[in-house]
Amino acid sequence: MFIKENIMLAIAGLKSNKMRAVLTMLGIIIGIGSVIGIVSVGNAMTANVTSSMADMGSTNVTINVTERDSTSTNNNKTKTNEKKNGSSTNEMPGAGGGMSGGGSGGGMPGGGGGMPGGGMGGHSGRFGSSSTSTPKDSDLLTMSQIKELEENFSDEIDAFSVTATKDTGKAKSGTAYANVNITGTNPGYEKVKNIEMADGRYITDTDVDGSKMVAVVSDKLVSKIFGEGADPIGQEVKIYTSSAIHCYTIVGVYTYKSSGGSTESEEKLTTDLYIPVTAAKSSSSNKNYQTVTIRAKDNVDITTFTTELQTYLDKLYIKNTKYKATASNMESMLESMTSMTSTMALAISAIAAISLLVGGIGVMNIMLVSVTERTREIGTRKALGAKSSHIKMQFIVESMIICAIGGIIGIVLGIIIGVIGAHVMGNSPVISPMVIVGSFTFSMVIGIFFGYYPAKKAAGLDPIEALRYE
Repeated sequence: MFIKENIMLAIAGLKSNKMRAVLTMLGIIIGIGSVIGIVSVGNAMTANVTSSMADMGSTNVTINVTERDSTSTNNNKTKTNEKKNGSSTNEMPGAGGGMSGGGSGGGMPGGGGGMPGGGMGGHSGRFGSSSTSTPKDSDLLTMSQIKELEENFSDEIDAFSVTATKDTGKAKSGTAYANVNITGTNPGYEKVKNIEMADGRYITDTDVDGSKMVAVVSDKLVSKIFGEGADPIGQEVKIYTSSAIHCYTIVGVYTYKSSGGSTESEEKLTTDLYIPVTAAKSSSSNKNYQTVTIRAKDNVDITTFTTELQTYLDKLYIKNTKYKATASNMESMLESMTSMTSTMALAISAIAAISLLVGGIGVMNIMLVSVTERTREIGTRKALGAKSSHIKMQFIVESMIICAIGGIIGIVLGIIIGVIGAHVMGNSPVISPMVIVGSFTFSMVIGIFFGYYPAKKAAGLDPIEALRYE
């Protein structure tokens, strides 16, 4: 009954000074709203990234050929300079030959040959002129190397994929058209990227070996070009690009999946048109591959496999002084991305939490003003028998009521910010109940903490002096 009476007194006090109450709550509202909004948007981003990476394959390992850092390059220079004749090992990709010709090329790319293929490659490895550069074809992985790697890890590898972007353009049929990216792939791409076939088949080894002009298109393209329910298998599709017209025979249709956050309209939607990777590279001077994606078997420890794969690649590229091949998996990338978004959300939330403290100071300030204004009221209550504990509880409850109302408004504001922010970024909103409960609890703690001193001051007033106060 006593608590209920204090709550009623607190609400009556707030009603009598509405503007002051609102201004007092403002810091609490902004702080709570900011924390919930920021954390909700951060959670939405994390969930979107997690979903996208899961679609890409949680058991996938990506191999990338990248430039060595200066430390690795210097270590390789030292090892190279220890060789008196400067001869190269001819079975490592990108191995430099001697300055005046180098060794003869072997089965692996980058074996030293004449000046373009080997000698100059070795020279560049020793005296690279820039911090970043595009690797030569001789520095990249050949298909034979990739297949040899697949054989060496046959117990761990389920499939591998390589790609080559050929062009972008429009698939046309009469007045209808669809935007497409022409992407060269191999048979393993279907498994690695979890492609679901709706009709026909995917690219085969025969297609790749023969550089056949066949294509796998999306169901969205079929609907726009051929019409709903049409059978496109065996039909030809013409792709108009800025430089040429490409004609492919459709052998399969896959089910299109929109990527997380995609906001493209059906009219402007661009889908992938898959062709054999060799057909995509037919007009290119680069025949080798800078990136390879591997899908591990279900029973494989992805971390251990990545480490073993990295050891294999280090040996393969040990003589290449400029470039290296690195293996990374989605698990480590996901951990890094989650850690980054969590750290950002935590840092921004910490800044937003400062407004809660400022709001708390505002609450204390207003409560002190309230104590001063109500000095005679306090004296009257004490003269009528109210204990100091009753007076103290009255002001603490009033402070908590202010923070509770501010917290509730802040929660509503934070949810609105989170939903709007997530939709603007193209993500689905993720509202954490724990964050809401935690924020509200924190606002109540602020009410108690910053309301205690004014309440104690009010409780300590002498009733006689309080009644004399003007």
